[in-house]
Amino acid sequence: MRAPEVRHIIWDWNGTLLDDTWLTVHAASTVLEAFGKPRDLTIEDWRQVATRPLIDTYVHLLGTEIDEEQWESLAQIWLDAYLSRQPEVGLNPMALSALEDAASMGLTQSIVSLHTESELRAEVGALGIADLFTHICGSRVSWGERRPPKSAEVRSQLQDLGVDPREALMIGDMEDDAREARDAGVRVVLVPTGDTSRERLVASGFPLADSLTDAVRLITR
Repeated sequence: MRAPEVRHIIWDWNGTLLDDTWLTVHAASTVLEAFGKPRDLTIEDWRQVATRPLIDTYVHLLGTEIDEEQWESLAQIWLDAYLSRQPEVGLNPMALSALEDAASMGLTQSIVSLHTESELRAEVGALGIADLFTHICGSRVSWGERRPPKSAEVRSQLQDLGVDPREALMIGDMEDDAREARDAGVRVVLVPTGDTSRERLVASGFPLADSLTDAVRLITR
């Protein structure tokens, strides 16, 4: 039986529409230095180890378990380093084309992110693309705290829109995005634009496109 046509795209933000992986790595390097584990961490290094929950990534990088107090300290160090250079971050070079292609196809679009919601809305607005989305949803807890799964917000958005989950597609940069989409009954395409290497995404077994525009074009095939 053929799958229903896609009516709605759910976008991940960090590492997908937002070209901020370099800043994520800068902030992670700052954390390692602060914890006495200085390292010349590259984007490719990060793409080989980044995972969810994020604490597991830092346990691997630091080579030790992290207690609650250390995690709170780590989270604040990371956040301060990230925010110090946040104004330098822009969209993925293909983001606007991909968003406009989807709009021209008559698709509605939204964002579901673990990024703090107030900051997410401010960033999307500052980049001049807020009008392209029906919903913009980020986390309502502080960075470093346990966050609700994306799948719950995906279901809520689709219910608001009256869209069957089978008629939606999520585009993200991590295997975690794919698992959340699957849990919500939504199809997914992953892109090697952010926190995960292409090799790891291929190994995940989920559908893969090489760019944001290619991901949108898959809808018409």
